[in-house]
Amino acid sequence: MSASPPDYFPAAAAALELPKVLKHVAAAALSSAGAEAILHLQPLPDLPSVRARLAEVTEMRSLLECDDTFPISSLPDLSATLQHLRIQGRTLEIQQLIDLARFSATARRVRHYLLARREKYPELSRAALSLTSLQEHERALENALNFTEGTVKDSASPVLARVRREISRALSEVRDRLERIARKLAAQDMLREQMITLRDGRLVLMLKEEHRRHVPGLVHDHSASGRTVFIEPMESVEINNRVRELYSAERDEVERILQMLTERLRQVLPALLANHEGMIAIDVIHAKGQAARQLVASAPQMVGETRLKLINACHPLLLLKNEDRRKVVPLDLELGYPAGAGLPVRTLLISGPNAGGKTVALKTVGLLALLARCGLHIPASPDSTMPMFENVFVDIGDRQSIEDDLSTFTSHVKHLVEILRHAGSGDLVLIDEIGAGTDPEAGAALSVAVLRELNRRGCLTIVTTHHGALKTFAQEEPGVSNGSMAFDRETLTPTYQFRAGLPGASYAFEIAERMGMAAPVIAAARSLVGVEKVNVEELLNELQNKLAQQQQLNEKLQMEETRLRSLQKLYEEREQSLRAQVQEIKKKAHAEAEALLQNANAIIENAVREIRETNAAREAIKAGRENLAALRERLARENQVEEPPPPATDETEIAKFEIGMPVKWLKQGALATVLELPDSSGKVLVAAGALRARVPVSDLRAVRAGRKTEPAALPKASVQEAARHAEIDLRGMRVEEALAMVDKFLDDALLAGWNEVRLIHGKGTGALRQSIANHLKTLPHVKSSRLGQFGEGDIGVTVVELA
Repeated sequence: MSASPPDYFPAAAAALELPKVLKHVAAAALSSAGAEAILHLQPLPDLPSVRARLAEVTEMRSLLECDDTFPISSLPDLSATLQHLRIQGRTLEIQQLIDLARFSATARRVRHYLLARREKYPELSRAALSLTSLQEHERALENALNFTEGTVKDSASPVLARVRREISRALSEVRDRLERIARKLAAQDMLREQMITLRDGRLVLMLKEEHRRHVPGLVHDHSASGRTVFIEPMESVEINNRVRELYSAERDEVERILQMLTERLRQVLPALLANHEGMIAIDVIHAKGQAARQLVASAPQMVGETRLKLINACHPLLLLKNEDRRKVVPLDLELGYPAGAGLPVRTLLISGPNAGGKTVALKTVGLLALLARCGLHIPASPDSTMPMFENVFVDIGDRQSIEDDLSTFTSHVKHLVEILRHAGSGDLVLIDEIGAGTDPEAGAALSVAVLRELNRRGCLTIVTTHHGALKTFAQEEPGVSNGSMAFDRETLTPTYQFRAGLPGASYAFEIAERMGMAAPVIAAARSLVGVEKVNVEELLNELQNKLAQQQQLNEKLQMEETRLRSLQKLYEEREQSLRAQVQEIKKKAHAEAEALLQNANAIIENAVREIRETNAAREAIKAGRENLAALRERLARENQVEEPPPPATDETEIAKFEIGMPVKWLKQGALATVLELPDSSGKVLVAAGALRARVPVSDLRAVRAGRKTEPAALPKASVQEAARHAEIDLRGMRVEEALAMVDKFLDDALLAGWNEVRLIHGKGTGALRQSIANHLKTLPHVKSSRLGQFGEGDIGVTVVELA
């Protein structure tokens, strides 16, 4: 690492507006000392320290979002109190003692809270280990002081309790005397008001000025008008003196108690100082955690090597300015990684139009680097990677100085000289508008030389520029890369999206045209620039448009990939579920087979025993055979598996069917009549009783000649089974008959689990179609209905969606 100037951090922090972010974080602190510590945060010295501070904030954010309420709501400022406690013989005031008691109680609760969760929050628990429980001293203060009223309790000492009782009695006595005197004087109209008031700590009466000489006593004050005299009658002077003496004794005893409590705390001053320092540190972590929650910030992956990767990074001040986070365009940027098989890209040139976000991108990288180095979360994805930069050098903004007689270019060169003097491997260098303010060719040449030197040293360097020569340099120089801020050419507005690998066009002519500059002037400017320059700008524009199209395509591909992964996951879950069901069925079948086998063995044994007992009588043998035959029949019936009929898909099989011929509907075990020849999907329209349905050719067999051709009645479940084919043919039926069939068909379709069925009513006059449509609107289990589309039967079919 190179030697760094002692003031590099303040300069970089000021240029990148770090104090503004720290001010926001400090606002969340609960103590003035904590806020002050945040405002003066300095970069941490090494990588382990940075990681530990970031982990503390991560744990604090998790605690605030997912755990019980953290027992810290306020922290009094104890700086002056602890300083007074260091001075031997100095007594603390009541409020100072109360603040110390409350602070100690908070520290004790925080310590207990964190140590009880040390497995969840190891870093915070380490911070809590510096805290010491001073509960005995807290109780001593609570017993002696009234925290609400800010006074010493009567129970603080027997002497104080006795003195206050005597004060109460003396005050009552003097008040009684003055009330008697007041009644007499009021009867003589000598009082301004018949009330007892207090002057100089003594009870007095409000006497009219003209009667001053008629009442012997001590005058303590006059009213502003001079018409009222506050007088203490001689009759109450002695008792008032007694009250004053008691008040003095009370003050002495209170002072003694406060001194005793102060000395008690002075004995544990080191623990109080450690608690104060530890709680301020926890207050700082707490404020960092609150700020991380507000900014939706995360801890980056801190690494030792110089590799920078920011994912969905945002400038904190932009987030604070915009309540809607979606208005802030995030930044994705990589630096320090190899480009293909080449050298690591350590230098990035960002180009593009003015006000397009180049400087914001530059500041975002630098500010987030400083925040992470100070142990603060950054508003970026937790997958972001941040190097442990030794130094951050910044040259941003107009450096023109009238006082120092420096032009903009001269000031920039001065900063470049400083950067070249100190920057080295592991440093971050940020330069805004490099080479600006002088002859473009000379400025570009000087910029190339500076960037080559920084790249050779191993610095991570990001610069913004408008120089075309620098864009070419970045394209050809190893370890240097172009980047740009996207610009919508149609609307001529910036999108603030960073694009790696592509230089950006300036859009100077387009912006000038939009601002209202005359077309001839723009045309003349284009001709002065030259055809080659215009062609390069056009090429950059075309590249950016193609990149935008490519990004849209990538987004679609990512969405499709996500969908396919979801389907794959669903398939795997269903496959696993089916396997579990198969295993359960096999287990159940095995159990049933065992039961049947045991039953068969019992029957055989009974038959053998009966044969033996009857000496093989013919009737017994016959009965045994009958029992075994019945068992065989039962086993055959229970184990019977319906084998599907062989498929009939060849042309010869399909050609066997003719309109009007009788067929056997294998699946229903019923006779039916062919109404229509097989369609393109290999289904035949048949009629079985009142039911019409389209049946696969493979499920039909021609009836042999001579067999009865009247269609047999369908079994009880036939309509329900037909519903599984999702359609019913109602053509040729009367409206009442068709509606009855529709009701039955839809009921069976619901039982069969169909979500969508088809009602074939034909086109005709449309009367049947309209009647069915009206009827469907009255059925609660019909979600919707529509006429068939092209290829579905058009208006001759109604498609019904079931609820």
